[in-house]
Amino acid sequence: MSNGAETTALTQPTFPFKAPGTAVVHAGPRHSSRIVSVPTRSSEHLVELSEGADLFAALEQCLTDFAVPGIMADFVSGQFGRIDYVHPAYGPDAEHPMSFTEAFIVDDPTQLRHASATIGFREGTPFCHIHGSWTGADGETKGGHLLPGTSAGPAGLRIRLFALSDARLISEVDPETGFSAFAPAPARTIPSALAERAVEPPQSTTSAVPTPPPPDAVVSRVRPGEILDEAVLAVCRNAGFDSAEVTASLGSTTGAVFVNGSAPWPAVEFTHLSGTVTGAQRASPQVILSGEVVDVAGEVNSGALANGANPVAVTFELFVRRIS
Repeated sequence: MSNGAETTALTQPTFPFKAPGTAVVHAGPRHSSRIVSVPTRSSEHLVELSEGADLFAALEQCLTDFAVPGIMADFVSGQFGRIDYVHPAYGPDAEHPMSFTEAFIVDDPTQLRHASATIGFREGTPFCHIHGSWTGADGETKGGHLLPGTSAGPAGLRIRLFALSDARLISEVDPETGFSAFAPAPARTIPSALAERAVEPPQSTTSAVPTPPPPDAVVSRVRPGEILDEAVLAVCRNAGFDSAEVTASLGSTTGAVFVNGSAPWPAVEFTHLSGTVTGAQRASPQVILSGEVVDVAGEVNSGALANGANPVAVTFELFVRRIS
C-alpha cells in the first residue's frame, strides 16, 4: 500500500465488510489532483545481485550508479535469501480500514515469483518501495511489502531497471491517507546525493548543443478512488501515446476484481502490474492489464484485471512506456 507506515496485528475487521472493488474515502483532506504525471526519457538496464547482497542498499546505490533522480524496477528471476516483510491488514475503524500486519521474517532461500520497486528519495536520502512474492521450499507461495533486511539468495537476483532522466521520485506522507507514497516531480536539478557524479558537458564554440530526444515514458502517482485501467488510459492520452506498455508498476487497490475471481476488500498490494494500451488516441481504445496481488491473509492471487472495477486504495506508482 505504501512505505514507512506503522504496522498492526489486527486480523479481523471491526467494521462492515464490503465487496472487492468498493472505493474507500479516506479521512484526510482530498487532494484535487488525482493523477500526477511526469513525462521522462528512460533507459533500460539489467543488474545482477549476488548471494547475500542487501536488496535495498543495492537498489538505492543504482541512483548514484546511473546518475538519475528516479528508477522503476521489475524483477526478472532469482532467489531471495532472507525476506523481511509485512502485508495488508484491516485498519482500526471504518474511517481507517487499511493497515499492515506486524513484520514477518523468512530466513531460508525462496524462489522469486514477482517483484516491483520504486526507487527515489525520502527526506533527501535514497529510498525504496518494494512489493514481492515468492515460493518457499515447501511449495507455499506468499508475498508482501518488503522491508530493509531483505537479501539475495544463492541464485542471486536479476532485476530490470528503468532509469528516469527527467523525473525525480519523492516519498512523502500523504495527508489524505496518512500513508507515505511516492510521487514524481520534474527533475530540473540533480539531487544533492548525485551532484558529485555530475559531469560538466564540454564547452564548444563551433557546434550547437544537441536537442535531447522527446520523452518515451511517463511515471505517475495515482491517488485513491481512481479506476486503475481508466488512469492508465488517461496517462497515455495526456502524453500523446497511442500505443503503450505498462510495466514495473506497483501499488494497491480496494481488493482486486479479476476477469475470473477476486481478492478481498479493503486492500491488496500489487507485486507487479503489466499490460498494453492500443488506440489510446482513438474513439475505441483497448486497455488490457494483468497483475499479481497480496491480500489481507498474505495470500497471492493473479490474473487478468476486469476493466472499470479496480479503484486505487492508497496509491499506485505507475510506469507507462510508449510503443513505437
